[in-house]
Amino acid sequence: MNKLVQRWIGIGTIALVLPVAAAAQEAFARGTVNLRAGPSGDYPLVARLGHGQPFEVLGCTSGYAWCDVVLPDGVRGWVYAANIDYAYDDDRRVPLATYGAIIGVPIVGFTIGNYWSNHYRDRPWYGERRWWGDRHPPPPGARWRPVAAPRPDWRANPW
Repeated sequence: MNKLVQRWIGIGTIALVLPVAAAAQEAFARGTVNLRAGPSGDYPLVARLGHGQPFEVLGCTSGYAWCDVVLPDGVRGWVYAANIDYAYDDDRRVPLATYGAIIGVPIVGFTIGNYWSNHYRDRPWYGERRWWGDRHPPPPGARWRPVAAPRPDWRANPW
């Protein structure tokens, strides 16, 4: 392989590694915080984090409502952005929900299938994924539950 080809391979490798390294942002829990299996308070609880718990923010939903985070031990989940302080300028912490765009925290999406398969196979509620798998995440702040099947004695309104 000539030097020009080796140089391009090296540059391509660096270009692939840098965005991943730059994507993580150091942050801290603003108080006692729930780590959820998806970007809503309706998703199962993964863990409860204590005040000041450090974690890395991988990205947030549009509008900086929920953020995908990973704990130092590798546990992954979603935290409501208003409960996150971001280490800014190494000497102060700012609320991520307010400063997310200024800081440049990436916007990410959420697809339950691969996310749950990669991170929650060992959880007792993983087998109940049918309640969540066909649903899209709710808009920020919305509360929703899976729709229950109608009762066998249900009848349409005769009016």
